[in-house]
Amino acid sequence: RRSRVEPTRASLIIRIKDPQDSLAWGEFNTLYGPLIYRYARDRGLSHDDAEEVRSACLETVVRHIGSFEYDRSKGGFKNWLRRIALNKVTDFFRKLRERPARSEEMHALADGAPTPEEAWERTWQHAHLRYCVEQVRAEVSPLNYQAFHMLVFDERAVPEVCQALGMNANQVYKAKSRILECVRRKMLELGVD
Repeated sequence: RRSRVEPTRASLIIRIKDPQDSLAWGEFNTLYGPLIYRYARDRGLSHDDAEEVRSACLETVVRHIGSFEYDRSKGGFKNWLRRIALNKVTDFFRKLRERPARSEEMHALADGAPTPEEAWERTWQHAHLRYCVEQVRAEVSPLNYQAFHMLVFDERAVPEVCQALGMNANQVYKAKSRILECVRRKMLELGVD
């Protein structure tokens, strides 16, 4: 079991103001790099283009985090990072208009796509949830995590999980309940809205 408590989002933001804190920047990239990438993909960008946008966003954060003032009551960091990501995606599409469009890019712009705000909110929640699940994974037994994963992510039935893992139904339900509670706690520690 891990004994170290992961930093809250607010403390992590304070820590990355120090450009020499490589541990903080590693944690930041682990949490927010995939979030930005997924947001760009949800807006219709290809893998390579989403990677480019992710890199551009992280570079912007590095340049401007020193002047950022954290105020959770204003949705501070979440909105700040969303604006950066939205601006970089908008810049990408502006460049697209300046060159011939590829068919897959045009297809991505089809009607019914979520608004940038909806896409950001969904991506924000998903990235934080995925991050918290991975943090909890390191704190629980591999057998309990496997039971949880099979139930929640693989959507397998309890009897099937019991048979596959040699557990009884009560053990499987308890594993799921404990892990969900740990994930909820992690989400609260991160201050995820």
